[in-house]
Amino acid sequence: MSEPLTLCSRCGVAAPLRRRHYRQVTGLVLLRAVHHHEGDLCESCSRRVFLRSSLITLFFGWWSVVSVHLPAYFLVRNVLAWLGTGGAPAKTTSVARKEERPFSTEVSLDFAALPPVEDGSSLAAEWWIALSHLRSRRSGDFISLTTGLSIVGVITGVAVLNWVLAVMTGFEDDLRDKILGTNAHVVMLRQGGNVPADEEILHRFEDLPGIEAAAPFLYTEMMIRSAWGTAGIILKGMDPDHTGRVTAIRDNLSLGPAGELSTDAERDALFQSMKEPIPPLAGVDDKAYPGIILGVELQEQLHVLPGEKVQVINPLGDGTGLMGVPTPSVRTFRVAGVFDSGMYEYDTKWTYVLNQEAQSFLRVGNTWTGVEARVVDEDAVEQVAAAINAAFGPPYYTRHWKELNQPLFEALEMEKWVMGLILSTIVGVAALAIVTTLVMLVLTKGREIAILKAMGASNRGILRIFVIEGALIGLVGSVMGTALGLVGCEVISRYEYPLETDVYYLSSLPVVVDWQTVVVVAVSAMGISFVATLYPAWKAAALRPVEGLRYE
Repeated sequence: MSEPLTLCSRCGVAAPLRRRHYRQVTGLVLLRAVHHHEGDLCESCSRRVFLRSSLITLFFGWWSVVSVHLPAYFLVRNVLAWLGTGGAPAKTTSVARKEERPFSTEVSLDFAALPPVEDGSSLAAEWWIALSHLRSRRSGDFISLTTGLSIVGVITGVAVLNWVLAVMTGFEDDLRDKILGTNAHVVMLRQGGNVPADEEILHRFEDLPGIEAAAPFLYTEMMIRSAWGTAGIILKGMDPDHTGRVTAIRDNLSLGPAGELSTDAERDALFQSMKEPIPPLAGVDDKAYPGIILGVELQEQLHVLPGEKVQVINPLGDGTGLMGVPTPSVRTFRVAGVFDSGMYEYDTKWTYVLNQEAQSFLRVGNTWTGVEARVVDEDAVEQVAAAINAAFGPPYYTRHWKELNQPLFEALEMEKWVMGLILSTIVGVAALAIVTTLVMLVLTKGREIAILKAMGASNRGILRIFVIEGALIGLVGSVMGTALGLVGCEVISRYEYPLETDVYYLSSLPVVVDWQTVVVVAVSAMGISFVATLYPAWKAAALRPVEGLRYE
C-alpha cells in the first residue's frame, strides 16, 4: 500500500513538502528586477532555489543604484526561509507510493503547445524549442546561469566599447577643432621668397571654388621679453578685416584692457583696435605703441596685462656687429589682448601683430609670407588645394591641414583602432561563454535531439535551433549593451567629468557619439555571437538518434 504524499511543484517528486518563498533581485544602473520563487518544494529543490536566488542576488543585486538596499535584506530573508519550517503546502495532492520505482522523465515535450506550422515550415517550432531551452529548467539551472553570464558579458563588452570609443572620438574631434580653429585649412606659399602683397592675388584666391574666406599673413620666429620674463615666440602678422573669418583667433579673445570679454561685439572691437597704436593705461605718462595679442599661457609666463609693454626681439636684426655677428633688433609693442585657444602649444608660443607692423619690423617690404584660407568642406581640402595649384601654378604651392597634421591624426586613429580591438576581447570572452552554454545544452538535450530526429526533424532544423539560441543571446546582449553604452555616454556628457588642465588641454572629458561606430560595434558583437554558435550547432545536428537514446 502507500502513504499519502504531496507532489513537489518543481520536480514532481512525491515527498513530504513545505511551502517556501525565496526572493531574488538583479540590477543594471537605474533598472531593477525582483523575482519571487514560491512553491511547495522538496528539500532538494528548496536548496537549489535558495542557492540560485541567493547567488544571483549576491552577484547582480548591487548593480542598480535603486536597489542597493535590497540584496542584504533578500539574503537574510532567503536564509530564514530555507532554515525555517516553512508553511503548509498550498495543495494537498496525494499520490500512492508504489513498491516499484515509478517511471519518470526529466523533460516532457508538450506537442499540443507547439504553434501552428503553415506550408510545411518548421521555423516557428524551432523558435519555440530554442526559447524553451534558454528558460530555466529543473536540470538546467547551471545552463540558465551560463546563459545569463553570456548575456552580461556581451552587454559589458558592447557598453564599455561604446564608452571608450565615444571618449576617444571626443578627444580627436576636439583636438581637430582646436587645430583648425587656430590654423587655416589651406595656405599658399611661394618658393624662393615671399608672396607679393597684391590685392589682386587675394581676390583671385577668394574667387576659387570651395574657398570660404582668405587672408594674407606673415610668419616668423622671434623672442619676447617683459620686465618679468623672456620666451621664444611665433610672431604672426594678420589683417583684422580678413583673418577673423579664416581662423578663430578673434573668437578666442578672452581678455582686453577693460577686463574679460564676454560678447562677440567686444571681441570684434578689440580685434579692430589693432589697426591703430594702443594708447597707454590711464594715469601712465607714456606714448602709444603698436598692439600685440598674446596667448593666455604666454601672458602668465611674462606676468603682463593688457595695456602693458613688451619688447619683441629679432635675433637676426638688420645689421652686423663685431666679427660679422648679426645685431638683434628690438621693437616695443603694447599688449592689446589675450586669447585662449585651449591648446597649450599655441597659448605659449603664438602672438599676433598687424601685417604692416610685421613687414616694417622684419624689413621684408610690401610682401606676405603667404595667403591662408578657410574652405567650405574641410574634408575635401585636397581638391581645393589642387584647384589652387592649377590656378596659380609654380612657383606657388599649397599646404593643407591634413598634410601638416597627418602624423598626429594617424596616431590618434591607430590608437582608437587598437583600443577597440583590445576591448573587443570582452565580447570574445562572452562568445566563449556562449559556446560553453550551447555545448552544455547539446550534452544535456541529447535525448530530446534524438527524439526530434526520430520524429522527422532534419539536420538543418536542429542546426537552426541552436543557432537561434546563440543568436538570441548575442542580440539581447548587443541591444542592451548599446542602450547601456548610450545612457553612459549621456551621463558622462552631462556630468562633465573634470580633467586637470595642467596635464590635458581640456577642462572636462569630451564625449562624441558616432552613430556609425555604435552600429559597427553592435553588428560586430552580434556577428561574433553568431560565429560562436556554429560549432555547437553543427555537433547537435550531427548527433545520431541511436547515440542519443543508447543509454536511456
